[in-house]
Amino acid sequence: MRTTFSTLAVMASSLLVKEALAAPAIRARDYYLDTDNVIVTEEVWVTELADGSYATGVPVAVGTITIDGSAVLVTEPVPSATIPPPAPTSVAPTTTEASTTEVPAVPSTSSTPLPEPTTSSVVADAVFLEQTPSSTSIYVAPTTSEAPVVVPTTLASVVLPSTITSAAPVATTAASSSGSGKRGLAYNDASLLSSFTSASEVTWAYNWGSTTSSIPSNFEYTPMLWGLLSGDTGNWAEAVETALAGGSTHLLAFNEPDYSGQANLGYAEAATGYLTYMQPYASKAKLVSPAVTNGGDPMGLTWLSNFISACSSCTIDAVAIHWYNGGDAAAFKEYMAKAYTAGGNRPLWITEFEASGTDEEQAAFLTEVMAWMDETDYIERYAYFMVSDGNLVSGSSLSSLGSTYATST
Repeated sequence: MRTTFSTLAVMASSLLVKEALAAPAIRARDYYLDTDNVIVTEEVWVTELADGSYATGVPVAVGTITIDGSAVLVTEPVPSATIPPPAPTSVAPTTTEASTTEVPAVPSTSSTPLPEPTTSSVVADAVFLEQTPSSTSIYVAPTTSEAPVVVPTTLASVVLPSTITSAAPVATTAASSSGSGKRGLAYNDASLLSSFTSASEVTWAYNWGSTTSSIPSNFEYTPMLWGLLSGDTGNWAEAVETALAGGSTHLLAFNEPDYSGQANLGYAEAATGYLTYMQPYASKAKLVSPAVTNGGDPMGLTWLSNFISACSSCTIDAVAIHWYNGGDAAAFKEYMAKAYTAGGNRPLWITEFEASGTDEEQAAFLTEVMAWMDETDYIERYAYFMVSDGNLVSGSSLSSLGSTYATST
């Protein structure tokens, strides 16, 4: 008979397992999961001999981990953490800075390497949303007061126009006399905007690009300089002139430059790019800062503050913020108050935000925060993520959530 036992104390640690869900031309947020694991580093074989004595073998180095109660040898493939499928309704990313936090491709699935044995647990840093011009992101972050928890169930393809030849002038619209006129539409497919033409609260739209195909005349199109690649800057000047001629009054700067999966710019580089491509239009339009995630330091509000300091000679008329942190309306309001301060008390544009939960929970969140934003002077404009089938629209009509967004006052 042979029996085995470990000669070393079993050490508890945390292993961060990452699984990225994605598909071509689809934005996918990364899911992160903390799992308690047991790591065994040595094994000794003890053999009971015929005379009743025991022979102890030489310690052999091994490595095992316990995942969800099952021991797995290091030499065996380590299974990825299983993420429960999202609910049938759109869920939102959550992120915060150290108290509440945040980010529409990462086509791969992987697990992080096994950590060295340690007596302390590993805590994940803030994780953020991924959103490129050709994909829509979703991410899950640690639940601190400044980090988001995300999982939209329907991901929309995000495709930016590559030329300005199809750009169509779009007329501006005055704010509704019965509402704030702050509400906007984040879209990829311009044809879906027609579902909102009777919504008097909705007055503007943007598509993460600098040009658009024709959109309803009662929505003001707002161009964005997504990043600083040649594809972003090459036609920017011509695109801006076309938009201004069509009635656009504001220009948006870079999309999530604080996140490596998006525009991915250092604040000094972003400041130089802003002076080069945005500042020349300071006398022709209102200029909105780069849109930052609500990820933790050095992302989010830290990046924003550094950018504003580095761009001291820039004209920045408003500050753009993204927020994904579940459906906590109180956390949303608290974070926006912090963003207002970090932005030097400039008006806020919340150009991406999303809730999670059931349709009813998301509608309740939207109703509460929209009423608050409409009444809050420093919130200048906002756009829910996003106008896509399965989110704010269903087929060619408004979804239940879309109806709430379009009509709630």
